[in-house]
Amino acid sequence: MFKQVGKTLRFATLFFALSLFKTTTAQESFYSYDNRTFFEVDGRLGKYFPFEERHAYMKVLPQYGLDLRIGRQTDGRMQWEKDFSHLSYGAFLRFEKNNVDSVQFIDRDAYGYERENWRALGDCYSLGGFINGHLYQGKYWSFDYDIMGGFSFWTKHGDEFIGSVANVHLAIDAGPTFMIEDNFDLLVRYQFSHSSNAAFRLPNCGINVFSWLVGLRYHPNGRPELIPKERPRPKFQKTTSVFATESVGLLQTNEWMRSYQTADGTMVSDLPVERPYYFANVIQLGIHRQFHPKFSYDLALDFGWTGETKRMYEKAHQMYDDGHEYFTGDDAIPLMEYSFARGLHFAPSAMFEINYNRFAFCLGGAYYLWHGIYSGTDQKKTWGLAESSESNFEDTYLPPCYRTFYGRLGFKYYLGENRNMFVGSFMKVHEVVIDYAEFTFGMNLYSWKDRK
Repeated sequence: MFKQVGKTLRFATLFFALSLFKTTTAQESFYSYDNRTFFEVDGRLGKYFPFEERHAYMKVLPQYGLDLRIGRQTDGRMQWEKDFSHLSYGAFLRFEKNNVDSVQFIDRDAYGYERENWRALGDCYSLGGFINGHLYQGKYWSFDYDIMGGFSFWTKHGDEFIGSVANVHLAIDAGPTFMIEDNFDLLVRYQFSHSSNAAFRLPNCGINVFSWLVGLRYHPNGRPELIPKERPRPKFQKTTSVFATESVGLLQTNEWMRSYQTADGTMVSDLPVERPYYFANVIQLGIHRQFHPKFSYDLALDFGWTGETKRMYEKAHQMYDDGHEYFTGDDAIPLMEYSFARGLHFAPSAMFEINYNRFAFCLGGAYYLWHGIYSGTDQKKTWGLAESSESNFEDTYLPPCYRTFYGRLGFKYYLGENRNMFVGSFMKVHEVVIDYAEFTFGMNLYSWKDRK
């Protein structure tokens, strides 16, 4: 199956490249009437940035890449285009050659025992969308940034770096763009890119690369005339909305490995080959504040639930039967029975948004104030940011993805004439570890504008 996918992507790359360099007369060109479309080809040379100390040898190994893009240059016809200094957006196709003949990773056998393994790291094909904006814009050059997001497909997978064929691909960069003439730009970027499957299939360390990028951008019919910003800026009326969201996700947790250990750490013989998946759900009620044409924020209450809590209670009973130290002595924790209410979680949250018309990049976080595991017990929540501050009771009954705090990174897309509904996708993370990906639908229940 993947061979066919690889052939399709190679064909798409070739077709894209031929389209990029195709020359025709003005009458024959599809873009003869359009001076906002551009094509771009970029070459990349990068080095890996591994998180694990045992992978430090990868830092000296190179990665080569080729990007092909088709984009649209905004000209200020809409107010948001002026607000963002005439940014551009479009689609990209990326190929990455990973020159790693032998990657060291820790594998586990059928009984969960660790074993060292080596294998080559496969090549990667990615496709998705990008936004190119300006931090500084002059007459002959600009200092730009790019944000890229999409999906990647790997020719090899199943190790701790890349756990599945399909993955998420993210990149961000910055650097100068030089306008050589009316039809060509030369650009230089320093870029960070990441590819992983958002913890949909573990293990999932992912691949991180810092790279230099040099590219050439071609405007077939020259550049559009940019409509300047209005001075003074048109008056903006701030708005406030009460909103509600429903977010669902699936997680494959690292807790699986500890769930089948006896008190002395020995793996039991009936360890399943596949790690189970758990359903996760979050309902939000909150306030959305649009305080600037480009920026807004959310303040909300998050009510969460996960089926993984039941697995934690099953593990606790196994630990009790095995005589685990948590259940013995003067500081022994109580042995509890699972109920639906004990899978609930509560956290206040905040999120900041950068609004590109209907599309918004979002970055936020939350801190847990209460968990259902305390119901019917005299146990109290411990307060702190590090998981090391947790009690033995929390370490036993609380799923790993619901401890202390979490971050949320993703996007929204607003729907409807008045933009009162939105869909989105987010990654929930603890520090640099992705817990799981969630998909969101939300709506504004009531909105009002500030008095002029």
